[in-house]
Amino acid sequence: MAKAPSAKQLWQFSLALYPKVKHTALQWQDELGANINLLLLLCYLEHRQCSLSPDALVLLANKLHTFSVQYTQPLRAIRRNNHCPLLNPAQQTSLKQLLLQTELVLEQLEQQVLVEQCPVPLAAATPMLEQYLAYLAIEPAKQQQQLHNLRQALTQLS
Repeated sequence: MAKAPSAKQLWQFSLALYPKVKHTALQWQDELGANINLLLLLCYLEHRQCSLSPDALVLLANKLHTFSVQYTQPLRAIRRNNHCPLLNPAQQTSLKQLLLQTELVLEQLEQQVLVEQCPVPLAAATPMLEQYLAYLAIEPAKQQQQLHNLRQALTQLS
């Protein structure tokens, strides 16, 4: 039987993978509504040749969505639109860095939520990334290059 990662394992995996897939991950986040932390968990499971059932993926995505909408997404929006005419450029830079650090803490909390809520993965190599795209109502065929890039990055971690 497969085992879900610990929060520490997922975070370390994410730190190794994210720089290689940052462009695709941010594109999927901004254009498709994907959650990068869920994407990273699914990459972790796929890398370990494990999977979640489609129903388990939906439940996990819904639980994470609630946290993300309440906390992470509003802070991200503030950081991205950070321009206060009352602050000088150095103060604006300082505020942006503080918001970015806080957003990173929220990203770690999202991963903890994922790990705590994740059902026991199935010991089966199922294409989790295509399942996630289907959950987002995105045709996987339209994302073939990005899927290829994600999987290439996964093979480089071995």
